[in-house]
Amino acid sequence: KTGRLLLLAKENNGIVVCKNPGHMREKAYAYGLTGIDFVSYQDFDRDVSESYESGNTYSKPVFIDELDNYLKHLQFNIQGYTISNED
Repeated sequence: KTGRLLLLAKENNGIVVCKNPGHMREKAYAYGLTGIDFVSYQDFDRDVSESYESGNTYSKPVFIDELDNYLKHLQFNIQGYTISNED
């Protein structure tokens, strides 16, 4: 899963949102992938908030590693969600 996510981020000039950007960068290097931007859940939240407050949209393609962990990070009382796997 992670390797495919990293490859898609590379191919689409996207950013990978993850719990530990340093660790994820090491994984990318192990897959032979470089030039990918990584951001922590916290920094992504801040970046999106700043974009929203300035009237902009977050335009870079976003690839979230472990979506369930990101949703837990948000600390909302989420009772369920659906997800699709776009190949």
